Amino acid sequence: MNTAYLMRHVSYGLHTIVKTWPHPVRPGTAPEVFCGRRDLQDTFLTAEILCRALDEWEQTGSSPSLPALFSASRKLYYAYIPSPEQDFLIGPVRFSSPVRMNRDIDEPHPPEETAAAAPECEFSDFTSHVLLVYNLLHTSFLSLDDLVAANCMDSSMEDAIMEDYSTLVFDRREQEQPHNPYDQELREFTSIELGDVDMLRRSLQEDYTGKIGTLAKDEVRQMRNRAIVVITLASRAAIRGGLLPEISFSMSDVFIQSIEAESDTAVLLNMMHQFEFRYAEMVADLNSQKAGRPRKDQNPRVDQCKDYIFKHLHEKIRIQDIADELYLNANYLSEIFHQHEGVTITEFILQEKVGLTKNLLTYSPYTYSEIAAYLGFSSQSHLGKTFRRLTGLTLKQYRDRYGVREFRIKKAGL
Repeated sequence: MNTAYLMRHVSYGLHTIVKTWPHPVRPGTAPEVFCGRRDLQDTFLTAEILCRALDEWEQTGSSPSLPALFSASRKLYYAYIPSPEQDFLIGPVRFSSPVRMNRDIDEPHPPEETAAAAPECEFSDFTSHVLLVYNLLHTSFLSLDDLVAANCMDSSMEDAIMEDYSTLVFDRREQEQPHNPYDQELREFTSIELGDVDMLRRSLQEDYTGKIGTLAKDEVRQMRNRAIVVITLASRAAIRGGLLPEISFSMSDVFIQSIEAESDTAVLLNMMHQFEFRYAEMVADLNSQKAGRPRKDQNPRVDQCKDYIFKHLHEKIRIQDIADELYLNANYLSEIFHQHEGVTITEFILQEKVGLTKNLLTYSPYTYSEIAAYLGFSSQSHLGKTFRRLTGLTLKQYRDRYGVREFRIKKAGL
């Protein structure tokens, strides 16, 4: 094992200090230290303090055989990684979001200068480096779930959750307050999968005596959580209905960000339903495009081709580039795509670019030439001719008819 390289890799990756001792670490033993930063020193966490903490954890039954993630006065964070030959210590770091640790060294307090110089990182980045060190030094595999469970989860938490569950179920049975019927939920999301807007509207208008599940104590957070769950389920239903996963996931990301930015519960409820209808309408559009085409078995190569097209819509897409990406002959790819979709790859690309153009004309202040350049058209004229051929409208006619007033005003500079 090239320990020196591993120390450098982790130190530069986290911008912090890495120390190693021969196993087991003993008081008075000087560690081997590497840190790529001249401004960061840690005279606080010595071998004596670390050994004292290890002894205390052993007495309380939490002696680490796995990596021990711990804090110092709930300000700085470290990882101690034991191995048969060497023990690693990574840190100090600070986390950009609070993280609960089962272990803390509260005496002595780390110096202010150490706390101020400690780098800030994401918890996920920190744990990925810890797992790298541990799994390189051990034959057994350690997962992120196991690492977090051993260091951040309160052992009584699961019991408390199950106690709350038992109490809730009992209370609801006593008060005869069941959840809403599952068959209504099936109709709601099946309608999205089928692209049946009328069926979705009817399912949302159904009356029932059950209650919406409690997802948060705060009313606004409750409504946001409910909307996030519904949007997630709707996005998956739309994928089952034929919407490309990348499109559906991207829409879900945007919708959920919009939900998080709103605090009016009535508006949140309306937004949630509008997003459901948007998914259903997009599946309906796909179904109408496929109407009259013979139904064929789905081909994974066609799906991969569509995924590539969506991810590169902002570029000039060549069929040969797609074929090279999929390790296929370009003529063969074109043939199977036309068989399954009823249109050529080139026409499908133009349809998708025009679809994105509609969104940009409706919801953005970008000029026609900016949109053309953004979507990889050779000129505004080329975009305009393609758009008119597929929609029957010029770019200006479409923006005047469907553009959101706010963006039309911005474009006019008013």
